[in-house]
Amino acid sequence: MKKFLILLLSLTIAAFVTLSFARFTMEEELDIYDKTLRLHIPANSDSDIDQNVKLKVRDEILKLLEKPLASCTTRDEAAEIVQNMTKEIEVTANNVLKENGLEYSATAKLTTEYYPEKTYGDITLPAGTYRSLKIELGKADGHNWWCMLFPQVCVGTAIPSEKLAEVGFTANQIRVLTEHEDYEYVVKFKLLEILDSLF
Repeated sequence: MKKFLILLLSLTIAAFVTLSFARFTMEEELDIYDKTLRLHIPANSDSDIDQNVKLKVRDEILKLLEKPLASCTTRDEAAEIVQNMTKEIEVTANNVLKENGLEYSATAKLTTEYYPEKTYGDITLPAGTYRSLKIELGKADGHNWWCMLFPQVCVGTAIPSEKLAEVGFTANQIRVLTEHEDYEYVVKFKLLEILDSLF
């Protein structure tokens, strides 16, 4: 009986430690949502001209924001810069539309949106709710273009894992984002999505 109680106590302690570590790890990984600023550009429609101009707007917006965001060390710093540049972002997007002979206009806003799981080169972000710069072109009924404004993995030549480390992503978070083909991380993505939906 004594041995049984000792075994039961040992198993209880082991389970508690395991669950505590898992909870800490998942909380750390859930922090990915709070460290990322996304870019979302829905096109006016799925016509060739609307889809092509969407990419031209993307290029000009990334070019516009590359230097201002280069020195940011947190998502909130990046979001504040984007918020302050909203009018300039709109003007830039509308100039592209005008140059391409289109009569509809663009609107830009800093918002919070749900994103599906998306892959950008070597990085895959789990589905969930992110802070986002959304630039709607015309009716915004066409296919979207998605990327990350912070960290800046859509521009420049920096190695994604190094860029993530520079702005405070932990080794565990970087593994979650860059080793997504491993079954373990597929499971973690699903857990992240469930946790994000709860909070």
